Amino acid sequence: MRRRQFLAAAAVAAVAGCSSRPGPPTGSLPAESSAGSVAVSTPTTAVAGAASVRRPGTPQEILQRSTVPVLCYHQVREQTATDSTDARPLICPPAVLDGHLRALAEAGMHPVTSTELVDHLELGAPLPDKPVVLSFDDASGGQYTNALPILQRHRIPATFFVMTVVLDRPNWLSRDNVRALDAAGMTIASHTWDHHPVTKYADRDWATQLDKPRAQLEQIVGHDVDQFAYPYGLWNAAALPHVQAAGYRAAFQLTAQPPDPQRPLLTLSRVLVPSSWDNHTLLTRLTTT
Repeated sequence: MRRRQFLAAAAVAAVAGCSSRPGPPTGSLPAESSAGSVAVSTPTTAVAGAASVRRPGTPQEILQRSTVPVLCYHQVREQTATDSTDARPLICPPAVLDGHLRALAEAGMHPVTSTELVDHLELGAPLPDKPVVLSFDDASGGQYTNALPILQRHRIPATFFVMTVVLDRPNWLSRDNVRALDAAGMTIASHTWDHHPVTKYADRDWATQLDKPRAQLEQIVGHDVDQFAYPYGLWNAAALPHVQAAGYRAAFQLTAQPPDPQRPLLTLSRVLVPSSWDNHTLLTRLTTT
């Protein structure tokens, strides 16, 4: 399957799955934990210091470098009998995620952070051979209770795109969870206030959905938050100046749309990973796109 066909298939899955988003994840969150409760070694990579000595690339240069797959997961928990057919593709059992990460390692792929990817795209900073980025959307509680231990076990970094309206609610991430993810070497990024698509924003929506969550997350982690993921992966050209004005360095989509030719960093592609993909399917998709 060629890249265009694969992205089109992923877009169908994204819209079908996200438009009927699963309800709050099952299972209980742990008691609110401090950042110091997580012991992990932050992965090392090949790009340290490179960003500070390189010039920004042109849009054309950035587009030529846009070949690194960025995987997108949502809920990480066991599926239940009450989960709808539409929701199940977005609910990844922990054993499936663990298998995917083992398969990536066995295939010689090297996970890097989304920040390292953006440094590579914008500044030409080097990456290791066969790089890949992992990301998780929405801030469901299983991303802390289930995904983080698996990522730590494999020593893999990931980016968590957090929808801030749900923080501290049952079955969703708490602020302490977000702080702990950040302390564990994960990247914290924004996924709007309440997951409304940017294609429908007007007037005060931009401040509510772009500025507010960024400020909230920065207050939680104590440093800059400059990456964003579009709800449902959807974007349009009218949204891009607002995303840029809100201070986001990079933004990620989940559609078959080509990147914007003038603002490619604000329309970076990701691959939606359905829970039905076994290890062989995952690797086949990555090597044929």
